[in-house]
Amino acid sequence: MKKNIILLFIVQASNYLFPLLTLPYLMRVLGVTNFGVMSIVMAVVQYAIIIVDYGFNFSATRQVALNKSNNKKINHIYTVTIIAKLLLLIPVYIVLFAYITINGFNDISYFLLLGSVSVLGSVFFPIWLYQGLEKMQGIAISSTIAKFLSLLSVFILVQKPEDIDKAILSQSLGYVFTALISFCIIKKSNVVRFTTITFKEIFSSYKDGFDLFISNVTISLYTTLNVIIIGYFGGATLAGYFSAADKIRAAAQGILTPVQQAVFPRVCSLVDSGLTLKNIVKMYGLKFIAFSACITLGMAIVGYPLSLWYYGPAYRVSSEMLLFMSPIPFLVGISIVYGQWWLVNINKTAVLRSVYVFASILHVAMAMALTYIAPTFGVIISVVITEFLITAIFIVMSYKCRVKV
Repeated sequence: MKKNIILLFIVQASNYLFPLLTLPYLMRVLGVTNFGVMSIVMAVVQYAIIIVDYGFNFSATRQVALNKSNNKKINHIYTVTIIAKLLLLIPVYIVLFAYITINGFNDISYFLLLGSVSVLGSVFFPIWLYQGLEKMQGIAISSTIAKFLSLLSVFILVQKPEDIDKAILSQSLGYVFTALISFCIIKKSNVVRFTTITFKEIFSSYKDGFDLFISNVTISLYTTLNVIIIGYFGGATLAGYFSAADKIRAAAQGILTPVQQAVFPRVCSLVDSGLTLKNIVKMYGLKFIAFSACITLGMAIVGYPLSLWYYGPAYRVSSEMLLFMSPIPFLVGISIVYGQWWLVNINKTAVLRSVYVFASILHVAMAMALTYIAPTFGVIISVVITEFLITAIFIVMSYKCRVKV
């Protein structure tokens, strides 16, 4: 498992480090307002990715982890998941072309069309397969090479403020390169192959991942939607400041992801074998929570001066926003232990769905009200309150369901 964690750290480094390297360049070349426009467009595109990813990053990972010694079953899971994601691509493009039909082919339509390239890449990137099999080398290779190529394309193509389209395309190509390289690795290693499936199996996969999908959508209402809310109430410039801060927050919080992804398949097997919540928290949970606390402390202590140096004095607002965001990784770390690691594995995904629906509705209402009162920090304050409530509810519900039934 240590090897998988290291490999997943490489993946996360490519996901966040390479974009962070381009961030000051894009902010300087595009300007804060155009950077804000790009951020809003990519936030909308992220919703399309959430739709096609559905709940498969957890539901398919869990199925693969529980059947990794059965090659025939793995082939079925792989085929079902890819076809199911392809089918979800249809409504995404229907909505996109409906928007273009209603509003005409304007700049935003053009930007969204370019951004949709990343959705195609997301469909064919089987991170859930490698996580379930606990073979992370393929992801590490494909992700690192792809993000490096995307990095190069940004510096080569984006040269002036009007190059928003090239900036969006460069970021979208990172998803496509990742999918193509991972597909080649699968083909060469013969890890899995397509097989005959039925529509019943596809619908069953939708049913299995539904609660997790709803959870992902509702989570996005207090994560991805934030830049859109700020853009609507505060304008593209303020959205640009927020996006710059949030990318550093996401990179810091993203350090949790490799550990979470590597431990999750192991926890699946342990819970399935009868281990209790107390066992899981003692074996992995406390260490993970302590790790997330270190990230929060790091953001609180060095985040402001580091971001101020990185972005420059002109982006002091972004540095101040980042300081307000510092509690988020710690709260997310706790919620992962009690939510994804425990409640998901004891088949209480409906609890996650209900909690996230409640929290997201509350956040949207709070965010709009607070942004109207305090445009710069309103959304961030609402996010921290929302994450705290989610974490508290997950802890309470987990201790009410301490043993898998």
